[in-house]
Amino acid sequence: MQTKRSVIRNTALSYAGQAYTLLVGILIMPFYLGHMGAEAYGLIGFFSVLQAWLQLLDAGLSPSLVRAVAHQQGAQVQDYHSGRLLRSFELIFIPLAGLCCLAMTIAGDWIAVHWLNAKELSTQTLVECIALMGFIIALRLYSTLYKSGIQGLEHHAWLNIANVIIATLRYFGGLFLVSTISSDPVVFFKFQVLVGLVETLIFAAHAYRQMPTPSWLTGFDWKLVKPIIPFAASMSGTAVLWIVLTQIDKVLLSEMLPLNEYGYFSLVALITTGIMMLSNPLAQTLLPRLTVLMAEGRRDDMHSLFLAANRFVCTFLFPLAALIALHAHEMVYAWSGDEAAAQWSQSILPWYSLGSAIMAVSTFQFYLQYAYGQMRLHVWYSVISALITVPTMVLAIHYHGAAGAAIAWFVLRGVSFAIWPAIVHQRLAPGIHGAWLRDIIRISVMTGIGLALGEPVLRMIADGSRFHTFLGLAVSGLITLMVIAASYKPLVTRLSVLFSKPSI
Repeated sequence: MQTKRSVIRNTALSYAGQAYTLLVGILIMPFYLGHMGAEAYGLIGFFSVLQAWLQLLDAGLSPSLVRAVAHQQGAQVQDYHSGRLLRSFELIFIPLAGLCCLAMTIAGDWIAVHWLNAKELSTQTLVECIALMGFIIALRLYSTLYKSGIQGLEHHAWLNIANVIIATLRYFGGLFLVSTISSDPVVFFKFQVLVGLVETLIFAAHAYRQMPTPSWLTGFDWKLVKPIIPFAASMSGTAVLWIVLTQIDKVLLSEMLPLNEYGYFSLVALITTGIMMLSNPLAQTLLPRLTVLMAEGRRDDMHSLFLAANRFVCTFLFPLAALIALHAHEMVYAWSGDEAAAQWSQSILPWYSLGSAIMAVSTFQFYLQYAYGQMRLHVWYSVISALITVPTMVLAIHYHGAAGAAIAWFVLRGVSFAIWPAIVHQRLAPGIHGAWLRDIIRISVMTGIGLALGEPVLRMIADGSRFHTFLGLAVSGLITLMVIAASYKPLVTRLSVLFSKPSI
């Protein structure tokens, strides 16, 4: 019972913190489009793609640190090794961070001239911004490492308070900068370097308080790092393939589309990334807890927690993605106020929205393998998916542009979801597949019914204004959630018991 309460509390804290971070980013980013212009916003979107690819320099060390620290806790082992392990990883990151900065500085001219299709921004502006991106990404490598150690210790309350502070500084500070001081993208990226430095120092200070090293001169400890290498290598390999799966379309389109249209595509990417990130707060608390339960030999409890978490995420993700897909134009216009962006997105966003929800739920198969410490299946899945995805995306984008990428994204994710979970469950936990499948089918069907019931209400509320459109979409989504909740028998039973109790 204590474990269950702990997971619920930590998940609630994670969702509160990350919901704030996610919502602030989603709400404020369209203002950047208005103040900086479509090309500068496209440059920010390009930075997001670079950040995803260059995070591969992490080499699987950060998730390995989460697991190592969490496993020590579950096995009730003294965690005095954690500080030495953290220091060892820090030393590994020094040449990687330096390589990131150097590569981005050297490659800036080529990217600006031969890759990005800018018409308004000067080449010098692009080169300076690209060099600054390298410094931001290098700082993110270290901040992610420190966050991972804190996550493994399950200090979720502190972690999310710190994330809220950093998000407020990054987004509200950036908005104040571009709206009142300067809309120059070079100034914007310099400010992001400063925020990245503050973020890294805050997380480093807390990590070292909780995982102290014997001294400041403590060096690299090969004995602690060596056992982690196989897991880190598998994580790094699958991370490469995961980035290929999720970012290949964004890379190809950044070269193909004019930079202003890539800015519109970046709005689509922001929405769909937000959909996928909705499961991240749960993963932050779920992965350490699943690992702890396995370390304690409580396999059945781990399976129950896994199913409950999957059910919870699907209950929110499916109706959200379907609502966005059904009303893509209304959503983008109400959000950004940019009719050109809404028109451009209306045939692209529906496919990306649905595909992203499927992909977010698919990550639960990775969580199960992570808990068991058996990553071979995930490696094979990632390799095969990448071998299929890359040529499919290249052909789809070459012949049909962004629309082809969107449809290919949805089809690839849907086919994978129809096949892969059954294989993972059969290999690791055969008894859970039936319950998992029933949840997926029930929530999918109820999502369709809920949206059908909510459509007349949405049309009645939405009168063309941005606020009323948002309100109508929210009410339709709430109706859908209520329909899904009503279809879950244990919840209905508990509510019936609650309301049938006689008053005292």
